[in-house]
Amino acid sequence: MSTPCDAPIPFGALVDYWLEDEGPPDADALEAHLLGCDRCTERLRGLVSLGDGVRRLARSGAVAVVVTPSFLAKATQEGLRTREYRVAPGGRVDCTVTPRDDLLVARLEGDFTGLTRLDVVAELQGRPTHRIEDVPFRPQATELVLAQAMPFVRALPHARLRYLLLSPERGGERLIGEYTFDHRPTPP
Repeated sequence: MSTPCDAPIPFGALVDYWLEDEGPPDADALEAHLLGCDRCTERLRGLVSLGDGVRRLARSGAVAVVVTPSFLAKATQEGLRTREYRVAPGGRVDCTVTPRDDLLVARLEGDFTGLTRLDVVAELQGRPTHRIEDVPFRPQATELVLAQAMPFVRALPHARLRYLLLSPERGGERLIGEYTFDHRPTPP
């Protein structure tokens, strides 16, 4: 039986530990804490379970999700074929997918310094605007990595998709970047 946890491991530290993103400098102390703390170990198990579910959804193309560079590296190591498009704020790119592509990735460049919240707004001609609120991001990052829903994209005709990165602020929203993707289907 373990004792009550007096100093739970912060959620961000658990995420970094699990994803091995910039592994925490005190990984040995963190692991020792996990060995003796049922509460923190259970939180880590829940995080791993959630991450596995998100991975399955992203790999199947069932949803569009924000992913980490380490997620992409693992996907590539596991043999997924990734098509990536990098776009600067205000930029436009011609894009497509092929039947051989497993994962479509948009790398939206931006300066996230000082932001406390980031929303992604997706606009597709003739369709309702879709907003993903409060996406995970690192203020020191230089891009937001978005994995696209492959079945949805494969079914698209020639279309223009626009993403807006917005930071809700007191009195309104600040535009961080606007990114345009001109999609053309691959000929059969």
